[in-house]
Amino acid sequence: MIATYYGTTAKDLKTNGLIDKISGTIHPKYRFPHTGSIELTEDTLRLDGWEDLALEEIERVACEYDEAFSRFTVNSSDRLGFFRKGEPLVVTHGDRKMYLLIDWNFFTGFTDNRRWCEAINEKREKSISL
Repeated sequence: MIATYYGTTAKDLKTNGLIDKISGTIHPKYRFPHTGSIELTEDTLRLDGWEDLALEEIERVACEYDEAFSRFTVNSSDRLGFFRKGEPLVVTHGDRKMYLLIDWNFFTGFTDNRRWCEAINEKREKSISL
């Protein structure tokens, strides 16, 4: 699987200033400093321009809002993603949380995060059972 992503960490989101937060509702590039292609291989989640994560080192993958990334982080109420399919893909790796928006659509705010979440978790289960 290959797609494009925007990525950031919980630490980065919490330190964003007011201007970053406001402009982030227009486009994630203002709050997500990492962007590029994302690829899922048999044993690695490759984030071009950021880093490669070994699947067995990833502790948790989920699509959900939390205290660092709310419904308002990148979607204003005029985008459908505000109401559904706008959750970030949250990857817990070591002592940090990474937030990804995969194939984010400017007009709707929708992502392919749910599909990627399922695929990553399936590959993780296979790599753990080997």
